[in-house]
Amino acid sequence: MLRRAGVEVEATPAAEPPEVHRALIARPRVTHCVLEAPWVSRTPMLELLQAFPHVHFLVRSHSQIGFLQVEPSAIQLLRELLVLQENFLNLTVAANSVELKHFFETAYGGHTLYLPNLYDLERVHRRRGREHDHRLLRVGSFGALRLLKNHTTAAAAALMLARKRDCDLEFSVSVENDTMGGGAVLDALRKMFNGLRWARLVEHPWQDWASFRRTVGGMDLCLQVSMTETFNVTTADAVAEGVPSVVSPAIEWAPDYWKADPDRLDDIVRIGGALLSCADAAEDGLAALSCFTEDAVRRWLEYLAGPPGRHVRAA
Repeated sequence: MLRRAGVEVEATPAAEPPEVHRALIARPRVTHCVLEAPWVSRTPMLELLQAFPHVHFLVRSHSQIGFLQVEPSAIQLLRELLVLQENFLNLTVAANSVELKHFFETAYGGHTLYLPNLYDLERVHRRRGREHDHRLLRVGSFGALRLLKNHTTAAAAALMLARKRDCDLEFSVSVENDTMGGGAVLDALRKMFNGLRWARLVEHPWQDWASFRRTVGGMDLCLQVSMTETFNVTTADAVAEGVPSVVSPAIEWAPDYWKADPDRLDDIVRIGGALLSCADAAEDGLAALSCFTEDAVRRWLEYLAGPPGRHVRAA
């Protein structure tokens, strides 16, 4: 999206700070370096700031404070960076949610730039436009198997929804090996479906983006009833594939009538049923995502326009 706006941008993988250093040495024309998530500790961050004074570094957190409870080192690092940016004009701390920005500024007095997620809407598939009216109901609750993603509640709602509609159910989840708490969540899901002849748990391996989009596109409905979220890319993927989602209020950009109380099964089931019966639900989701994305592009272009020093005090 930034490329289409005329920005020369490149995504580069890096697992250690020296890899960031080497990448910048190899690209002397770089003016901005965005580090997604707080993973570079204070000392190597200081070294990067001093080694590349002409490069503006931005460290962007994309987790609400609820998710950061499993990464206490990230909380400590963000607090250190909030102080460090006051001493270096080429460093800015950013968040992809207004709530996280306000928390940092209110609790720690550290100025934080709000930079929302970007999402490519050039490859949208508008395959919906009809109600669900067949015997098999396919529901997805994708994303990492973290405890706060609330997958068991999503599974319970899907089971109830299928019963109410007199449907067989395929409930799909993404399975990976390194998510903290993921083993317990997957075990609970398997026990929920064990022995049910009319319902099946479908475990999808972690996939590349194009393959995952195809998997999501096979769903009738997605559920993302997380207890805490920021953007939630899996809901955006569902929207791009023409699939509506029941979400929690934490996914702020989604249409209001998609939102359910994440701890009330009846609420999730009611809204899920309504979305399955609404031919326009996916289009409404696309309109909401398009509006969010337009604002996100504008904010990113404003940031890139500089001058960098003003972002430390950005509102």
